[in-house]
Amino acid sequence: MRHSVVRVCMGLVVLAVGLGGVGQWEARAGGTMYWTDIGISKIQRVNLDGTGLRDLVATDLRLPRSIAIDEAGGKIYWIDSGTRKVQRANLDGSGVEDLITTGLSAPGAIALDVAGGKMYWTDSAIDKIQRANLDGSGVEDLITKGLSAPWGIALDMAGGKMYWTDAGTGKIQRAKLDGSGVEDLVTRGLSHPGDIALDVAGGKMYWTDSATGKIQRAKLDGTGVEDLVSKGLRIPWGIALDVADGKVYWTDAGSDKIQRANLEGSGVEDLIITYTSGPAKGGGRRYGLALATGR
Repeated sequence: MRHSVVRVCMGLVVLAVGLGGVGQWEARAGGTMYWTDIGISKIQRVNLDGTGLRDLVATDLRLPRSIAIDEAGGKIYWIDSGTRKVQRANLDGSGVEDLITTGLSAPGAIALDVAGGKMYWTDSAIDKIQRANLDGSGVEDLITKGLSAPWGIALDMAGGKMYWTDAGTGKIQRAKLDGSGVEDLVTRGLSHPGDIALDVAGGKMYWTDSATGKIQRAKLDGTGVEDLVSKGLRIPWGIALDVADGKVYWTDAGSDKIQRANLEGSGVEDLIITYTSGPAKGGGRRYGLALATGR
C-alpha cells in the first residue's frame, strides 16, 4: 500500500509518495484546506492538490482555535481565544476585521449560517452558546445553563438544529437554533470531545476526542457510536468533512499533523506533517480546520 505526505522544505510543498499507508492523496482542482495553528499563532491554507501553502494571517494572533469558511462570500471567520475575539478576513487573508471584541472569555469554536446571516460560537469559560449577525452585531445568549466547557459546534440548517460537544460533561448535545429543546445525544464513552462535523444527508455526526485519541461518529440522534480511527492519534482536534469525496479530515495538535481517511475510517493518510523550514517554520499545534471544496 502507498500513502501521500505533504512535506514543506525551503518554502516549497512537495507531494511525496511512500510506503506504509493506505490510499493516495489525489489532486482535485478547486479544493482548499484552511487551519489554525496555536503554536505559531497563524492561519494557513494549502490547495488540496498539495500546492500553494501560504500564511494567511500571521500577525496579532495569540491562540486562534476555530475557523469557518463562507466560500460564496469570500470570507474566513475565526476565533482567537487568546485575544478573546471573533474576527474575519478575505479568503487570501487580507482585510482582517474585528467582529466581536467584548464579552468573550474563552471562545472555542465557530459555525456559520451564511444564508441566515448568523454565526454561532461556544465559550467554555462562561459556559455559553451564543450567536450574532455575521458582522458581529446583535449578540444573543442561546444556552446559558447546563453546560460545562462546551467546545465544538456544528449546524444542521435544514433540520433547524445546532449540535455541540461539551468537554466538561462528556456529552454531545443538540438544540433548536434558538437554543430551545436541548437534547442529550451521546452521554457515555466520551472523555474530552472536541470538534464536531455533520453529514446531514448521510444522517451522521463526526467528532474528535482529544483525551482518548479517537475519531468517532454516530447517527444524528446519538445512536450507533463507532470508533473510526483509534490508533496513532495524540490530540485530535479539528474535524471537517468532504462528503462528496467520501473523506473526513482532522488536525492532530499533539503530532502537528493534518490527516484524512475515508468516511468509515479506512485509508488513513498524512497530508501535512511537522516541518522545520519554509513559510511556517516550527509549526506548533494545528487546531481548527475547514475546507473550501470549490463546489
